[in-house]
Amino acid sequence: MPSRSSKPVARANRATARAAETRQRLIDSAVALFAEADYDKVGVADIVESADVAHGLLFHYFGNKRGIYLEAMQATAAAMSEAFTEIPDSTPDVQIRAALTSHLNYLKLHRGLALRLVLGGRGSDPEAWEVFENARTAVLTAAAGLLGLNPANAGVRLVGRSIVAAIDGATARWLEDESGEDLEIDHMVEWLVHLIIACLNTVPVLDPTLDVDDAVALLRGPS
Repeated sequence: MPSRSSKPVARANRATARAAETRQRLIDSAVALFAEADYDKVGVADIVESADVAHGLLFHYFGNKRGIYLEAMQATAAAMSEAFTEIPDSTPDVQIRAALTSHLNYLKLHRGLALRLVLGGRGSDPEAWEVFENARTAVLTAAAGLLGLNPANAGVRLVGRSIVAAIDGATARWLEDESGEDLEIDHMVEWLVHLIIACLNTVPVLDPTLDVDDAVALLRGPS
């Protein structure tokens, strides 16, 4: 039978697990609510009611509404980044297509949040935008590495940021346009790959010392 000394440890472990579960429920509820309404229209009472937890626990874990809002944005950015980090162990063309597919599926599932914040521009909320900018930088670094490009190169960096802006803009139009339902995700992914290739081919204009042919070939995949 368990020793007496093990009982307090077990109780502490259960309490820690309950606390983590409660904290995650609050974050999940905040993500869902901020996806549907602007920051000012979501109240603390709405979040705790949705999470079915005591009112004071939100303040205990996050300090205030702004704290849980930014935590929800961090969680969203992390979920989006997972599309580009938890990708299959395969060739770069398969990995990038899989990441784009996961990315579009996530944004389609969280359409309101995507249009309001993720794709809404810096003016929508500069502090939240910074969270997504950091995630974008990590994604660009990983993608450049897959294609054998140096992410610190000025030309690669500028074209990479331009690709992200183009993908964001195209995705926003796709989500906004009801007729976009006629455009299947796999068609969107293939079109985005062609867009990325077209942008990559302009890198030597900025830096004539760079050869992007190998990177483009990796992205195209087997012919």
